Amino acid sequence: MDVVIVGAGGVGFHIAKKLSEEKKDVAIIEKDLEKAQFASEHLDCLVINGEATDIDVLKQAGIDQASMFIAVTNSDEVNMISCFIAADRFNVEKKIVRLRKIQYIQKELFTFKKLGIDFVINPEVEATKAIVNSLNIGASADVILFGTDIQIRGIYIDADSPFKNKSIMDIKNSIDDNFIVSGISKSNGDFVIPDGYTTVEEGDYIYITAKEKTLDNIIEKSGKSKIRIRDIAIFGGGDIALMTARALIGKKRNVKVIEKDYERCKYISSVLKKATVINGNADDAELFEEENIADFDVVITATDNEEMNLLSGVYAKNIGAKRSIAIIDKSNYIMMASKLNIDVVISPKMTTVNSILKFIRKGNIVSVYSIFSGEAEAIEFIVSNRSPLKNKKIKNINLPKGSLIVAVNRDKETYIPDGNFELKQNDRVVLFIKKQHIEEIEKFTQDEI
Repeated sequence: MDVVIVGAGGVGFHIAKKLSEEKKDVAIIEKDLEKAQFASEHLDCLVINGEATDIDVLKQAGIDQASMFIAVTNSDEVNMISCFIAADRFNVEKKIVRLRKIQYIQKELFTFKKLGIDFVINPEVEATKAIVNSLNIGASADVILFGTDIQIRGIYIDADSPFKNKSIMDIKNSIDDNFIVSGISKSNGDFVIPDGYTTVEEGDYIYITAKEKTLDNIIEKSGKSKIRIRDIAIFGGGDIALMTARALIGKKRNVKVIEKDYERCKYISSVLKKATVINGNADDAELFEEENIADFDVVITATDNEEMNLLSGVYAKNIGAKRSIAIIDKSNYIMMASKLNIDVVISPKMTTVNSILKFIRKGNIVSVYSIFSGEAEAIEFIVSNRSPLKNKKIKNINLPKGSLIVAVNRDKETYIPDGNFELKQNDRVVLFIKKQHIEEIEKFTQDEI
């Protein structure tokens, strides 16, 4: 697969890194010299400093041989124009465009098809979906949802956790339910696919796969009881905050939006008639007291300042708010957040990356989630009639060592399988995989020729 990526920002850089690590031929076009130099020094791919709307630059990047074109610059217009050129002049098979302006993504799909765009992604829309999904399960942990009742949730192991210093086998024996610990982000920075003898330690972040009710039970045993969410405070008045508030209003929930820009407050008030809108700053401790933030069920920090989102989320929890959700993209902040008592971290960058990965992955893959800054993926795929996995027991499938089948959904029934479980046609399989084995796994998800 030859891939041309336009834009070496957070999303473009991350996609290029993942694909190049999978031994795919990748070229990046970046007009900013400093970003281009950084990408060249840190990625094993061709990096070109130039304009993506320049046909000669596109040719230099190998667009003639490319099977995929991904445009993720900060300019929606550049992304659309460069994609149109890739489709019209070079007939690239798959074209993906990131669009940030809501007015563009509200257009009918056929408009994009006329521009040669196959897949449109908006970070704010994806982040909003992730926030709402988290609220629907109580905002108690990071959550990955699949097309069935299978979920993966993350739990931080603190000093008081009942799971601390226990083996995976001991944890499973202490809970009379069907689940699997899929992966562990260790406190030392490593990511492991555990076996029954792996010990969970303080500072670890564990990923558990099960049905929703089972996960609710496990989360409660870990020290977080499920709460009824009624009162929600949102700091920030950008697109994520606005779309989240709009999605929540009218569901017997009281929503308060706090935004520092007065003119933006007036606009939010005009479009969200049922929300309370306050002109104020997320770093104002007096405002927290005046608006009784300590009494809220959930506080969502969605300003355009990640440091502020982290600090105000921590402060809200410390003064009494039951749950906090923070919008954060920087990897080091994401790692810090769970250790600082933030319940859920939403990364617009990573939700965008996940959506793009789902589109570009080969085989019968229906969902892809990048985990732990790309060190692993959770992949959901369907066993087709011609799949080499059909009618095979899991123990007889020669999966790479750094991978684990964690759940199977068959006829709307979810199973946490053991080695004797036999895969059947139309099974929806969820698999945890370390990044270095992704290319091998893609072969398993494809049909036999």
